[in-house]
Amino acid sequence: MKQKLSFYADRIHGFQKRITQLKKANKTLSVLRLSSALGAFILFYLLLSTSIYFACLVGSILIIALVYFVRRYSKNDQEIKKLKLLIQINENEINCLQTRHSALYNKGKEYLEANHPYASDLDIFGSHSIFQLINRAVSKSGNHILANWLSKPSENQEIKKRQEAIQELSAKIDWRQDIIQYGLLNNLKNDKPDFVTEWGKKTSPFYGKKLLKIVITIMPLLSLGALIYSFIDSPVPLIIMALASIGIHNLNSKKVKLAHEQISKKGEMLKTYSYIIERFEHENWTSEKLIELKKELASSDVPTSKKIQQLTKLIELLDQSLNLVVQFLINLLFFYDLHILFRMDVWKQKNGLKIEKWFAAIGEIEALSSLSNLSFNHENWSFPNVTEQHFALEMKEAGHPMIDQKSRVNNDYKLTGPGTVHIITGSNMAGKSTFLRTVGVNVVMALAGAPVCAKEMTVSNVEINTSMRIKDSIEENESSFYAELKRIQQVLEKVNRKEKSLLLLDEILRGTNSKDKHTGSRALIKQLVKHDAVAMLATHDLELSVLEKELPGKVENRFFDIKIDGEKLYFDYKVQKGFCKTFNAPILMQKMGIDMEILNEN
Repeated sequence: MKQKLSFYADRIHGFQKRITQLKKANKTLSVLRLSSALGAFILFYLLLSTSIYFACLVGSILIIALVYFVRRYSKNDQEIKKLKLLIQINENEINCLQTRHSALYNKGKEYLEANHPYASDLDIFGSHSIFQLINRAVSKSGNHILANWLSKPSENQEIKKRQEAIQELSAKIDWRQDIIQYGLLNNLKNDKPDFVTEWGKKTSPFYGKKLLKIVITIMPLLSLGALIYSFIDSPVPLIIMALASIGIHNLNSKKVKLAHEQISKKGEMLKTYSYIIERFEHENWTSEKLIELKKELASSDVPTSKKIQQLTKLIELLDQSLNLVVQFLINLLFFYDLHILFRMDVWKQKNGLKIEKWFAAIGEIEALSSLSNLSFNHENWSFPNVTEQHFALEMKEAGHPMIDQKSRVNNDYKLTGPGTVHIITGSNMAGKSTFLRTVGVNVVMALAGAPVCAKEMTVSNVEINTSMRIKDSIEENESSFYAELKRIQQVLEKVNRKEKSLLLLDEILRGTNSKDKHTGSRALIKQLVKHDAVAMLATHDLELSVLEKELPGKVENRFFDIKIDGEKLYFDYKVQKGFCKTFNAPILMQKMGIDMEILNEN
């Protein structure tokens, strides 16, 4: 990790140095701008009495110089903004390496679903989540695709393609961060890709209106003639043309408003999308996935990035029609907005149905870029082998990716099936729940195509199903126990359908008495074995460990140990074979003020 921290610190230093140079250059340019402006005025005035031609020549040269200095200043200023964003991006990477907290990108709260099989229990979305750790997408399309990959397992062949693409993109840090800074610079407030996609699919309200197109083409010429005639003779023709124009505008006002609402204010979003595509088009990719995406974006005539730029320009022109000057001086007689809408209709007929495919490709590019950033930051992580066999899970030196490397304790673990249940016992705070999440999160990442926080990993392509963090619901008048039963019902439905799943169950049936809890847990474990399910079940119920003898080869015990030295507790967070014989609850209760010695009194 130290190597990466130094790498990002060096980048920041380089950007800061360049900013200093540009600011110094801009100070000089400011002086030159002022000098050329004053010089043009003063020298023109002084030389005018000698020779008007010479005065104009000198003045023109200085004005040209002024324009050049202004443009250079503006270019430098834009470069400074870009460099400042790159500094932010690299500072965020340092912060993320140190704290696992990324503050610059979307956290993915909107992707949380109440009944998702695992997202809530494994902290896939939201603050301090896996999505927040990984996400480097600046577009909604990129966020959507990454969230989708983390929400369900992908096909094995697709996973392999993503792994290759991630490894190719990992080394292209300048390319990746350039896309990010451009998106951040444009501050995508109206990033609504679905809105634009639907617009591309819908028929334009002006489609097929050939007569209207002819009328608005001819009338501006007639209006211009009437305007000239009004200066020569009578304003009557101009008034007639104005009334006719008002009539045409009134007849089409609802359609114009509808068309404007569908696509207005999307220019900044499309600029960023176009930039991502343009940067992607210019690279010579070698991995199969990236080559496929390049083919998706390929065009037989104009590059796709240029096509999106054309639409962006038309949207910006359309947005200018809201300007009062444009409305009254240009739109009234020359049908400014209708001409733009007809041009947009031509664009839509050629490209509208391709927008969805383009945006999906952009989303995949950004999702792959996000995963490649994760791979770049954690070079000691590995790409897992996703096997067709069911069921296989083997991990070497696996840890939870949200725990800092200095604090993280890694474990080797193996679980094979089907019809295998591991009962995991251990005292409070020994690491049972964290271990379940370690397994779950790494499987989710593996099946998204991402590197995993392990030295080696082999896993079957399965869906994770969890019952770990159950909450009651006042709105639905539902206790936590009933909510857990409903969750277990969902899990059992999949088990009964023989779906390929890995079940992660933490302290099930906690909302009932210990006798019913034990009886219910026994029955559930036997049912899971009967239906060839694969599960990891964390519990404090030591009596469940006898199932290893009752169901040999199907139920196995694992535990997390604790060492007690007086009132001090020592955890090693290492998973071991067998069941736990040492518990710390009495010590913890004693520390919290519960007098355990009172039980020995008469």
